[in-house]
Amino acid sequence: MINQKRLVETFINLAKIDSPSKHEEKFRDYCAEKLKKFGATIKLDSYGNLFAYFEGVGEPIMINCHLDTVEPGRGIKPQIEGNKIVSDGTTILSADPKAGIAAIFEALTSLKEDKKQYPKLDIVLTLGEEIGLVGARNLDYAMLRAKKGITFDGEKSVANVMIGGPGYNQINVTVTGKAAHAGVEPEKGISAIQIVSEIITNFKLGRIDDETTANIGFISGGSARNSVPENATFQGEIRSRDKKKLEIHTEHFKDVIKEIQKNYPKAKIELEIVREFDPYAFSNSHPMLKKIETLLKELKLKPHLYASGGGTDVNIFQAHGIDAICVGAGSFNMHTKREYVDIKELTNTAKFCELLIKQAN
Repeated sequence: MINQKRLVETFINLAKIDSPSKHEEKFRDYCAEKLKKFGATIKLDSYGNLFAYFEGVGEPIMINCHLDTVEPGRGIKPQIEGNKIVSDGTTILSADPKAGIAAIFEALTSLKEDKKQYPKLDIVLTLGEEIGLVGARNLDYAMLRAKKGITFDGEKSVANVMIGGPGYNQINVTVTGKAAHAGVEPEKGISAIQIVSEIITNFKLGRIDDETTANIGFISGGSARNSVPENATFQGEIRSRDKKKLEIHTEHFKDVIKEIQKNYPKAKIELEIVREFDPYAFSNSHPMLKKIETLLKELKLKPHLYASGGGTDVNIFQAHGIDAICVGAGSFNMHTKREYVDIKELTNTAKFCELLIKQAN
């Protein structure tokens, strides 16, 4: 039986272990030891992703979480306020992803108490999800037995079921102009910052339509207040749940840059486009989705199906033929110092996880 008090204690202990992106090894090793005590066989792939294998009957099922958190995520001091778990306000809480991991651990504890045999289970904890799904990208899929499963990485209730996610193009632009003294001979210079400004001004950004967004998130350039800046860069992204729309808006970015280049023939404008992942969508009749809906209804929870604008490990799993569906884990205001866990929702997540394993086949 799921024990709420034990579950909360587990989450608090997990939240106290620092695991920002690129520094999650200590937390990974802690999770490996916990899973080993549950009876799992532990393996790491060459990238460092964690696999925990449980033997059982029937087809294997995967349960996935990522290990890393965003910053500020060091020295977290979780505390209980009424029916919530919060940080002290100086850091995130790390409920993304640790609410999901706590739910997994509580489900495994409860199942171990039952002393019954359940299906084969692959628990996969990935590195570097928050910095571009790099753990899932570099996962050794030959080590994964399951072809279906669950990812705990959504916000709010476990009844929030993500049935679609966007494709994502990373945009990197480098502009090289010509330096000159800004007060003595500015006419001899070519301002890279001015060029960057014109490019960005002509981009269509923000909400393009209900499936597509674009953003410029980083700009850098110049060397001194009194120098015409020779170099400038910016980084952005384009997302869409429709692959054709993703390509169309990417072409818009290319066209803008071509037009601006005509105005500055002696400058150099370099555009790099990196496809991070493709969009995906589950049909309402997908067997894994139907399974999730059945389990939620058994818990007297009403499924809320939605398509997201955010990427998760599921984007990469889909490309490798793994039918994983992302659900919430009881966390709110993710990636902010206002992040919190709703204890009731966290308990529902653990109950769902336990039921999923019990009724996997």
